[in-house]
Amino acid sequence: MTDGQFTKGHLITLLISSAIGVGFGAGWWFFGASSVPSGATPLVALGVVAVMGLAGWLVLTARRGAGLPTGGGREESPFGKQYGIAVLLMLVGIFAGARVLSAVFELPEAVPAWVLFVVGLHFLPFAKLFGSRRFLVLSALLCGVAVLAVVLAVAGWTAAWQLVPGFGGAVVLWSTVAAGLLATSRQGATSPAS
Repeated sequence: MTDGQFTKGHLITLLISSAIGVGFGAGWWFFGASSVPSGATPLVALGVVAVMGLAGWLVLTARRGAGLPTGGGREESPFGKQYGIAVLLMLVGIFAGARVLSAVFELPEAVPAWVLFVVGLHFLPFAKLFGSRRFLVLSALLCGVAVLAVVLAVAGWTAAWQLVPGFGGAVVLWSTVAAGLLATSRQGATSPAS
């Protein structure tokens, strides 16, 4: 996607995908914080600070990209049919797997790890779709966090079912957003707004 000149269309794609990462990262973080029996308030505050900081960074990046050339319009947008199919398959996988884990295996506590694993898998086609290997790393890390949650829970730390996907999923998503914004800034793709 960014082999040529970085354009406003590329910036819009970066901002949309980053905003999605910030939002879902927040969902995972606050899920993790809600699973802490006591002392969740500092974790909630930390999550709010992280979300506000990343949101501010997104706004700043958008402002700095005001002078970018046009291009990368709707016809080049990765948010099309293939994107929709990947998201639809993810949703079907989440709901079907959650139903099987809860009703068949009587393991509803494993659902967060399953959800994170399926979310991770759904990023695999995005590497080609968005033209960025960062989605392969994101996929591997999210799936790895989900597997870690299962391993730790099976080993006896039952709180891992919620805490590891919650905080781990948030950290992975937010780190990926930060890496994308840093890479854009380092490449000089955005310049200070006038």
